[in-house]
Amino acid sequence: MYFETGGLDELDTQIKLFELGVESFSPYASTGKVDMIVRSDKNQHVRYADIKVCTGRREKQKIVWKLEISFFMNNESFLILSFRLPTEDETLEKHHFIIRSDQFLEILKKEKIMSKENYWVLSLPYSELQQLDKKKQKNLKSKLVKALRPYFDKWATIANWAHKVEE
Repeated sequence: MYFETGGLDELDTQIKLFELGVESFSPYASTGKVDMIVRSDKNQHVRYADIKVCTGRREKQKIVWKLEISFFMNNESFLILSFRLPTEDETLEKHHFIIRSDQFLEILKKEKIMSKENYWVLSLPYSELQQLDKKKQKNLKSKLVKALRPYFDKWATIANWAHKVEE
C-alpha cells in the first residue's frame, strides 16, 4: 500500500526510543493498527502504551499522511508522523510530529478534519513544514501546521511518559 509505514521508519523509531531510555517492542508490526508498544517500569508500576508510526509522502507541494481510524483505542497511545525535509547540503533529514493520540484527536476536532472511508488524510504544505526546522517561522498559514508545531520533533513526549511515576 502506498501509505503503509515502512519497516525502516519503525526501526528508526525503536532505535530513537532506545536512545531515550524507553523500552519498546513490536508484537503487532505491520498489522496496520499498532506498530510498537512502549513500556514504563517505575518502582511497582508497569504501564504500556501503543505507538503508530505513519510516514508522510510528498505529493507535489504537500506532505500527505493517511491514518487508519482503527488505531485509536481506549488505552494510552502515541502517534508519530514522520516526514523528510531537505538540509542545506540537500540531503533529506527525517523529522517527526510526536503526539499523544488524545491530543491528536482534539486537534482533528478543532480543525474539523473529517474521516473518509475509515481514514483521516492529513495534507500539509511542504513549504510550511520546511519552516518548522528554522528558528524563525514566518508565513505559517495552515491552521493544522500551527496546531502541530508544538509536537515537531518532540521526543520528550514519550520519554516523559515513560519516566513518569503513576500514583
